[in-house]
Amino acid sequence: MLVNTIILFASSFLLIPSPSHALIPYLQRPYLKAQLRKACDRKEEAEIFRLAGELQTVNPTTDIIKDFDRLDGDWKLDFTTAPAGEVPDEGATGVKTYQTIDAAGGLIYNVIDRGLPEQGLRIEIGAEPTRKDRVALDFRTIEALSETFPKRFVFRFPPRKLVRAAFVAGNVLFGGGEPWDERKFKEIGHFDVLFLDEDLRIQRNSEGNLFINSRI
Repeated sequence: MLVNTIILFASSFLLIPSPSHALIPYLQRPYLKAQLRKACDRKEEAEIFRLAGELQTVNPTTDIIKDFDRLDGDWKLDFTTAPAGEVPDEGATGVKTYQTIDAAGGLIYNVIDRGLPEQGLRIEIGAEPTRKDRVALDFRTIEALSETFPKRFVFRFPPRKLVRAAFVAGNVLFGGGEPWDERKFKEIGHFDVLFLDEDLRIQRNSEGNLFINSRI
């Protein structure tokens, strides 16, 4: 009887996950995040890539479909590999770049502040999570503000329904009869969430550019 009790106790103990294993990511994240922010300030690209890769392995957001609301709020840009012509370097130009995300409405607003409200760009993008680590993007409008004429200009992208119809027609005519893939169509523009917690976001877009953002 005593032997059976000891065996049962030992078996139960072995089935309990080690608390140290669960604590490792929790303890690693603050250190890695602090080091990443220092590397961003110093523009140390190799170190940024290394730390971003390490943070990806301890990402607390494993399903962005379920936790899409974690993206909600205002975010400033700390670092990107995107060309300066697309995303101005604040350190070199003084131009601020930030995002406002309305998760409930499925909208992202990319803002390039050249002296708003007089000068700048505001880009409205539809956002929809399509995989556990991916958010599909639907570019809708670009609002340009300037001190010269025209002071306000709005460019509207073709509606998604119209673009879909063109792609479907092309698929029928030239796709060899392959079935239509709606998710693949939505993901023509997208970003993959590499890391997301309460105040840091790391993502890679469909063009392969890395973005590191901090919550404002």
